[in-house]
Amino acid sequence: GQSKHDYKEAFMSLSSNVLVSVTIILYNKQIFQVLNFPGAVTLSAIHSLVGFSILSLMSAAGVFEPGVINRGVLLRQCCIWGSSVAFDLLSLKHNSVGFFQIAKLSMLPLAAIMNLVIAGERPSVRLSLALLWLCGGIALTTSTDVQVNFQGSVFSVIAVCTTVLNQVMAGQVMHNSGMSSMQYTLALTLPAGIFLILVGPVVDWYATGIRIDLWLIQNNNTSVILGIMVTAVLGVAVNVTAYWSIKTTNAVTYQVAGQVKNMLIIVLAFILFSYPIYAKNVLGMLIAISGAVAYVYVKVLDQSSSDSVKLLSKELSNDDKFQSQCISP
Repeated sequence: GQSKHDYKEAFMSLSSNVLVSVTIILYNKQIFQVLNFPGAVTLSAIHSLVGFSILSLMSAAGVFEPGVINRGVLLRQCCIWGSSVAFDLLSLKHNSVGFFQIAKLSMLPLAAIMNLVIAGERPSVRLSLALLWLCGGIALTTSTDVQVNFQGSVFSVIAVCTTVLNQVMAGQVMHNSGMSSMQYTLALTLPAGIFLILVGPVVDWYATGIRIDLWLIQNNNTSVILGIMVTAVLGVAVNVTAYWSIKTTNAVTYQVAGQVKNMLIIVLAFILFSYPIYAKNVLGMLIAISGAVAYVYVKVLDQSSSDSVKLLSKELSNDDKFQSQCISP
């Protein structure tokens, strides 16, 4: 069995990951909604570049060795990862926090479909039922969310698709190159940050009609600058605590903690941003989150041999690990 120290470390890692993940989502929303920061893609560029700086310092301090990645693969992954991070923030900016979080759960059925198409893996009947239950919850949440809008929905769909694509591709790259999540993130953050800082202000100007450089000159106050830096540091903390959690717990526990994060983020968002509360909308969220928990539970039941459990752990940690990279869970 595990020693007391192991349990203590597992608890510490999970609770710190939950705390940081919940804080960054609500803090990012605060930057968009309360401080009216117009540049979602520019913000993702700042996150990437600050992430690179902190991870470089950690690597120099000997926390982990930098990894080597093929240049062509690196370029492709930067575009996919950069798009996924940018659209994630665009989705958060243009949607309510509740819809943003529940939409993310649609990654589970989408990943199952991609596994079926790419790898020919057919989900079991009970796994399909859990995913249907989850989809029902997502549909009910979406149809009853008063803030649902066309632009936000488009950003949300693209964010989910690019994130799933990123997870699948990143899993393959790390497997083939033998890199850890930290090594992979360090390799990606600088080129992705440069890519995003070049396209970010243009995309943000096109999306909002506001030039980010002029906005920053006019709104050059401490709370904006401090807010941006705090979320950038939190972005790295999400990644590091996610990595620590996966190391100290199994991936199933980490996934269940992910659903606790969802609940906390949604409840706190209703309180902090004074969203109107409608019974059907709350019911939809509860159905979706219970579907996600059922999905994890059935995944465990479907894997019986110890080899399968190892594979499952890898699969489930891939499900959630890359969403956190330098941004949100």
